[in-house]
Amino acid sequence: MRAITIVGKRCSNISRYLQLVASRWRESYRSNRMKIENIEVKPYEGSIFPAMSFEVEISYTRYGEAIMGVNGWLETDDGKIVAEISGTIPETTMSDGVGAKGSSFDVNFGEEIYKTTLITLLDKRALDHIERRRMGDRKGDAKLTLSLNVKSIESKATISPLHAMDPESIGVNPISVPTGKGESEGKIIVYAHDSGFSSRHINRWILSGDNNPIFLSVEKRLLKEEKTIPSSDWIHDYAPKLGLGEYFIVEIPKGNAIIGEAWNYIEDAEECYRRWDTKGVYINCREVGTLLDEAIKTKFEKDSFVYGVRWERAYKKFNEFASLNLHLEDIKKSSKYSIEDIKISKADAEHVLIVTKALIKYAGELLRETITSR
Repeated sequence: MRAITIVGKRCSNISRYLQLVASRWRESYRSNRMKIENIEVKPYEGSIFPAMSFEVEISYTRYGEAIMGVNGWLETDDGKIVAEISGTIPETTMSDGVGAKGSSFDVNFGEEIYKTTLITLLDKRALDHIERRRMGDRKGDAKLTLSLNVKSIESKATISPLHAMDPESIGVNPISVPTGKGESEGKIIVYAHDSGFSSRHINRWILSGDNNPIFLSVEKRLLKEEKTIPSSDWIHDYAPKLGLGEYFIVEIPKGNAIIGEAWNYIEDAEECYRRWDTKGVYINCREVGTLLDEAIKTKFEKDSFVYGVRWERAYKKFNEFASLNLHLEDIKKSSKYSIEDIKISKADAEHVLIVTKALIKYAGELLRETITSR
């Protein structure tokens, strides 16, 4: 096939023009850079293991790039990685494409939303660490960070606006071009800038790279997004489904230093529980009882009905059970029980924690009664 190209005085400007088109395309693309637009977090119940799902929406440039896959890892607010994140198999067939810039089809390039559901499996160590960080948060929220590796194909192709002209229109004799079917009428290809270029011939879309021979590139981006799960949602919606058990909720009144100090002991007791330090659990719980007993005794006379009857009955039962861990060795010396049966179980540690929280609640109410009655 024979072709004649006439560019006239514009020949020296073609390269400059293509560079300009590429530059403007890059600037337009940068203004629509890929980013995470939204994340919905839920407990994931489609696994036999504790798991969470993340419904992620990522914005990208339609036809300028196509997302091929997303994975990554989950971090807590201290920057520790607790689990890997992987994508699920889509329920429907997904297809996407990339195109070249520099034609009337440029109006179709724009922001698009890529939606995917990601899953992370959480083992016991991961859940324990999330719980420790949550308990250390002022509001008891679980603060997580998603670090996502997004793999995509990016188009770097541009279309050169080349136009076909009849030779006679520029004073050139008609051209005959030999083809497989004989002589065919030939056209002259000329270059002329046209921001709305559209070829009338399906096989005359002339492509070039972004000022180089590369038409497509594989891009890998790291996108990060923080997500906070409120304490109430974690306790009621996540904990039971993640195998963390049910929570016993106690509202602790603010403004009372004694109650605040008692709650600090509870936090220490819960930390001991997570390390399975049962002695630490019982020691901290007993400290709570001693602290509250002194506070109420100070507010009331020893022989008062509030201290001598109401509080005494509650505290006596509490102190009896909270001292169990102290007396295990003495109990073992007795032949009344089997040695294998004399131990502190998970249920015992959980019970003393719950009862201690209830005692704090009760003591707080009593202390408020004394303030309002005087």
